Amino acid sequence: MSEKESAGGGKLGFLDSLGRLFRAKREERTPAAETSDAQAASGFAKLEANFQAAIRELNERVEAHQQEAGRTARGAGPARESAEDRAADKQRRMDASHRAIREDIEKMHARLRTGISSADIDAISAFVADLDPIANEGRNSHDLLPRARYAIAERLRAEAGELAIARLVALLGREKLGWPDPIHHRPTMTAEEVERSQRRRLADVREGFLVQNFRRIAERMNGIVQGWGGDYPDRGSPLWEESVLEGVAAGIRGSLIRDFVELLRRDREELLSRTEAAVGKELGALQSVLAGGVHSIEQANQAVASSLRVLDEVVPEIAWEAVCAELPQARGEVER
Repeated sequence: MSEKESAGGGKLGFLDSLGRLFRAKREERTPAAETSDAQAASGFAKLEANFQAAIRELNERVEAHQQEAGRTARGAGPARESAEDRAADKQRRMDASHRAIREDIEKMHARLRTGISSADIDAISAFVADLDPIANEGRNSHDLLPRARYAIAERLRAEAGELAIARLVALLGREKLGWPDPIHHRPTMTAEEVERSQRRRLADVREGFLVQNFRRIAERMNGIVQGWGGDYPDRGSPLWEESVLEGVAAGIRGSLIRDFVELLRRDREELLSRTEAAVGKELGALQSVLAGGVHSIEQANQAVASSLRVLDEVVPEIAWEAVCAELPQARGEVER
């Protein structure tokens, strides 16, 4: 049997089996039926050939369109750009956003009359960024000076954050400016409802602002928001304006931190003397416990916790009292 005949027989077998679905069980084959099947096979072969030809033509057209799209994409660039090109484009967009938001932060400092200039932002952000590794060195340490330094730095960071938010709100009030609210309000909302929404938004921002570490503070005063990467909101949008105000608050906070640290450095001998007295008192109590014998893990843990509390709470309080005694801005007494 030739290949052609074999192929035809295959198709006849296919049609025959398909036809059996619609024939009675005992239907007998007749010459007329055989002739009909042969004609059907011939018709099927023609149908298949035409179908395959159409598919080939469609595939050729799809391939031609894909090749044309590829040529267009190569001419335009973005569709086939390399990973390096995409990274470079993202960096360019991010740099452009950073320049724009830093410019708007500087303008807002001037509008609110914070007294912080562009040069001040550079100096303050560098100062605060340098504090980050120094302060964090004492995190979870049992060594006296590193732990005390970390605890003092954290107290100054927290106090400066509260003061900076209060200062910014006062300055906005003086200029009769509200807090930008990125939330889209319903047209039917009353002025009181909008105001409540803005207050809630400010409370949320305040909460996130206060927990920022020194490195984040230094970044935010320059308008850098790590989570955004190169995808900053549109300039002038409520979210952009909110970030500008956060940058202003970070600048005020950084300025306060620098003032606090510089005062403690200036008066470090007095601070060390008072710290030594507090630690010495706790050391005496700790040595008494040791001399009497430590008979349980609970007793030992209590003694250690009491000693560390001096470094974590008492020493920072001593430092903060010294700052408040000398600096009016630490007491919130600034020019309105």
